[in-house]
Amino acid sequence: MSGPRPGQLTARWSSYFWIGWLLVVGSLVAVWYSSRTTGLSTWWLGAPAEPRLILVNLFPFSVPLALCLGGLSGARRLPWYGIGGAVFLAVIAAFDIRRVPGYAAIEFLCAGAGLLISLASFAGMFRNGPPTDEPLAPPAAGEPLTRTP
Repeated sequence: MSGPRPGQLTARWSSYFWIGWLLVVGSLVAVWYSSRTTGLSTWWLGAPAEPRLILVNLFPFSVPLALCLGGLSGARRLPWYGIGGAVFLAVIAAFDIRRVPGYAAIEFLCAGAGLLISLASFAGMFRNGPPTDEPLAPPAAGEPLTRTP
C-alpha cells in the first residue's frame, strides 16, 4: 500500500468522520422508531397503515452509510462528500416540515451535525506538499526553511 494521498483524511480524522456519520445514522434510526411509536409518519416512512416501499424507507440512510464506508476505506475528498451528504439530509428534512415539523427539526439537526463533522474534517485532510524538484536550502540559525533562488 502506498502512503497517504492528498485529499485523504488522516487515520484519526477518518475514524472521527465515519463514527460521526454513523451517529447520524443512529439518529435517523431513532426518528424511524419514534415515528412508528407515536404514529406520526415522515414522508419516507409513510403512514403505519400504508407504509412505503422498503427502498423508500431506507433512502435517507443511503448517503450517510456510504459516507461511513468511505471513511472506513480511506476515500479521498470525504469532507466535500460529507457536505453533499448534509445537503441531502436537509432536503429529506425539508419534505417533512409541514407534515411533522418536530421530526423535520430533528432531521435538520442530523444534517447540521453531519455538516459540522464534514467541515471539521478539513483539518485532518492531507494536502499537497511543496514541489521536490529543488532542494531546500539549509536554514540559518533561527530562520525557517526557504527555497534557493
